[in-house]
Amino acid sequence: MKSTLLDLLQIGFQKGFPFLLNFLDDALLFGLSRIGVSLPWLQWVSMILLTATILYWTFRLIRFVSRQCSVS
Repeated sequence: MKSTLLDLLQIGFQKGFPFLLNFLDDALLFGLSRIGVSLPWLQWVSMILLTATILYWTFRLIRFVSRQCSVS
């Protein structure tokens, strides 16, 4: 099965997007706190993004394991 450039980009985006969101949120939280701006809701967004990332990777892991078990 050949992979095209579009497939590789899609896979890279799927794997990198949750990490990119968490990084941007943390960078924004850190940057704003350095200049003295305090936004309490931004801490909640950070927690929500972290929880969503953990759930996303748990789902992907379960799906991978179930596929491996069904192949064997």
